Amino acid sequence: MSGSILEREAIENEAAPQCVLVAGASGGIGSAFCRQLAERFPSATLVRLARDLSSLQPLAVSTMDIGFDFGEESRIREAIAEIPEHLTIDWVFVATGWLHKDGNGPEKTYRSLDADHLMQAYRINAIGPALLLKHLIPKLNPSHDCKVGIISARVGSISDNRIGGWHSYRASKAALNMLIKNFAIELARKKPRHILVGLQPGTTDTALSAPFQRNVPEGQLQTPDYTAEQLFKVMRKLRPEDSGDLFDFLGIPFAP
Repeated sequence: MSGSILEREAIENEAAPQCVLVAGASGGIGSAFCRQLAERFPSATLVRLARDLSSLQPLAVSTMDIGFDFGEESRIREAIAEIPEHLTIDWVFVATGWLHKDGNGPEKTYRSLDADHLMQAYRINAIGPALLLKHLIPKLNPSHDCKVGIISARVGSISDNRIGGWHSYRASKAALNMLIKNFAIELARKKPRHILVGLQPGTTDTALSAPFQRNVPEGQLQTPDYTAEQLFKVMRKLRPEDSGDLFDFLGIPFAP
């Protein structure tokens, strides 16, 4: 694989995004990404999708806050329908993800597999983002550049899997990576000005990683603000030829 895309030269006269949609805006990485946008692009409009609108932080930019639920297509469809037609979206950042619930953590062995746990992982990690794109893409202007970054995970890389385990999470993220590739191929034919990639955030200090942080080597647990800043930089460097690929928070591509 090649080096980091963060080493690329900046594109001259690149326009700053004027409208950004963040799905999962109330989570650790999603909320930090929103803060990055507000600080760097104070004139932008921010569309925030979240299950709990009351948990969204006030920001010094124009926001449109819409409730949604990745577990129900009807809620996704209704949320996208609320976005005004006159808004031309420049960036989309999907910061949702599901790993475990109380008393039912990631499976260490096939003997721990549970149908409900498997279905929930697929529903949130793969099906939800796919259905979001299904309803959002028709609203994107085909003659306007748009960058879409979806939080994935390196553990969803089949070629990089060396230790196994975490069956539901790994499998659902691998499914997401395939869906990202499929969508990117179709977009290249029909809406070639749209870029769609998967983003690996690294181990970030959020509720998702909290039960497993004791196993993280010292110095490798990232703050949400650091992760958001890095992913923000990666989004800025994306080019059309990157569509369908996977990048980590340092801008380094990795194989699915």
